[in-house]
Amino acid sequence: MVRTFKYDVVVVGGGTAGVAAAVGSSKAGAKVLLIERNPYLGGEATHSGVNAFCGFFSCGENPVKVVEGVGNQVLEEMEKLGPTTIEYIISAAGNKNINFQTEYLKCAMDNLLEKENVNYLLHARVISSEIESNKIRSIQCVDDEGFFKVEANVFVDASGDANLAFLSGAETMWGDSKNQVQAATLPFRLSGVDISKDMSPTAVENAIRKAKKDGITYLTKEKGFIIKMTGSDSVTVLLPSAMISSISSENLTEAEKDTRRQVLSYVEAFKRYMPGMEKCQLIMIGPSIGFRETRRLHGKEIIQIEDVLERRKRADGIARGGWKPEIHKSLNEMGTYLEVENGSYFDIPLGALQSINIENLYGAGRIISSDEVAFAAVRVMGTCFATGHAAGVAAAYQALNGNVNIEKIRKELENQKALI
Repeated sequence: MVRTFKYDVVVVGGGTAGVAAAVGSSKAGAKVLLIERNPYLGGEATHSGVNAFCGFFSCGENPVKVVEGVGNQVLEEMEKLGPTTIEYIISAAGNKNINFQTEYLKCAMDNLLEKENVNYLLHARVISSEIESNKIRSIQCVDDEGFFKVEANVFVDASGDANLAFLSGAETMWGDSKNQVQAATLPFRLSGVDISKDMSPTAVENAIRKAKKDGITYLTKEKGFIIKMTGSDSVTVLLPSAMISSISSENLTEAEKDTRRQVLSYVEAFKRYMPGMEKCQLIMIGPSIGFRETRRLHGKEIIQIEDVLERRKRADGIARGGWKPEIHKSLNEMGTYLEVENGSYFDIPLGALQSINIENLYGAGRIISSDEVAFAAVRVMGTCFATGHAAGVAAAYQALNGNVNIEKIRKELENQKALI
């Protein structure tokens, strides 16, 4: 007999957006289930080892806080686990970010979901959905014991890849006009590093160019970020990169193999040419290649680049975006930025989170509806917390009331201390 569960709201994906959606929905009174295919929460932050939250603050000089709500709750849970779990820094690009220890983030998210009465299933994967009258009635999932079914009134896709949307026949988008998405990157960690030495993108570039000149192969980007935390001799390196054309197992197998091979070459290059890394040791790869961009939802509204660059405000805004477009389309160069006014932000409308053709499906995180350039500003994890929180509250309201009321959704978000 197939196991069957019934909830008001189901959230697919347990990254920053999914955790925020589940907590926001539960706080709004819904009975919530979160489904995550990995053995822990955190998404790209933990599964790809990207240990820096961008987008909690606006870009450039005089940064202002643009994300609170559930995002703040996660930071608070992190701080309870120890005084060195998070660190506020100014990045090499001049933006205020939050560096964190990924292993503690897994535990902090566990603690928060339990505190907020969110049920969640790890090691579970969505494989299909049942659609009736343009609504998702149920989803079929699988774990190591077999299949199970989950019914709900409303669903939130926070998978990062619009997997639920794709399986449900929701309209999605991929990349730019040439179907190209941003480069995927496989982070890796090194220990035994003297972080008092210059670890800037320029220092990285000098070392990698020397390595290439001396014949070390499989090196892609010459310039990139090394993330460090005060008092630690471990760093995270964001360099090995690949361009993907799909998220099929065939394509991703090649990308994982290619970038792991690159990791070994970067480690060799650093040991030979990067001051402070002469005795470094490779302690972790990944675990998974990190995607900046795959599928995204086609929503009732599409955030346009003009909305981002002009920092447009809206009466129906349900989240703030403070990042500027950060575009990674080259395997050999750092990302390029489109500049915006320092200390500014733009509003994200509810329609960008609502599927255009599936009535009870919301998108959250990097899959929200945007054009290919605006996407480069909304994909960062700080903004994912904000859009996830908003999607969760909107889903709860629709699940419990059978309709959507933007003013009441905004009021509930304000009650939950979100910035809108």
